[in-house]
Amino acid sequence: MPSMPNMSLVSFCSATIAWILALLLFAFAAQAADNRIAIDDYYRGIYLKVVPADPTVNPDISLIGSREAMGALKNAIDLIYEKSPFNADALDLLKSKGDVVVIYDPGFPEWSRSDITLAAFLPDLFEPAADAPGDTVFVAMLGRYIIKHSPAEIAAEGIVHELVGHGIQHMNGRLANMNGLNIECEASLYEMQAFQDFGVDLYTDYMVNFRLELEDHHCDDFKRFMRTRMGSLMPLWDESLLDVKQILAIFDEYLAQLPN
Repeated sequence: MPSMPNMSLVSFCSATIAWILALLLFAFAAQAADNRIAIDDYYRGIYLKVVPADPTVNPDISLIGSREAMGALKNAIDLIYEKSPFNADALDLLKSKGDVVVIYDPGFPEWSRSDITLAAFLPDLFEPAADAPGDTVFVAMLGRYIIKHSPAEIAAEGIVHELVGHGIQHMNGRLANMNGLNIECEASLYEMQAFQDFGVDLYTDYMVNFRLELEDHHCDDFKRFMRTRMGSLMPLWDESLLDVKQILAIFDEYLAQLPN
């Protein structure tokens, strides 16, 4: 005849399971609450905003908490100022012309079966602050996908490409008049400078594909101009580390000869 179970052991196991479940539920509730916190900060002269998650929307990926997102934004900005003086100077130039804003919104982008948008430049989304140095507001919107990337990718793709690259174009009043390839060519050159400054491995599949897209797609028209008018400078593209400053100077000459 089988013996009766040890009641004290059963009670202990039940209590332990209940305690673990309670901890898990508490952690889940805390994360859910944290995801719904709106946070605003002013960091290194840049307005930072974390938008709370919409509790009625079931996201397609897990979301990080609002405080973690704010930390990721600050880490990316620190990386730019500590490692990429060229892009840090460009950010400071934008700050001298208006308000500079970086937003994290877990609802951005809306889910789509097409290519995923990681970040976007949204100029003049807000009214400038009363004490702003100018009437322009430069805004970079970062979404739930990019916020999970490495600090280097958040900095280069989300802030440098969108805020510096497109921000400089907007500051100079030419963003609306450039074609899509030229817009992305110039912004991607700023992004390339950031990746180089951060010391990322340029021979990973990701970076090789980025370089190919930069040269063979976005900058294709620009490179044709260089090949025709400045053939002696084409070896600039053969270097493993691009001389982005010199290439951007040539890009300005390329833009100047385009019809208005």
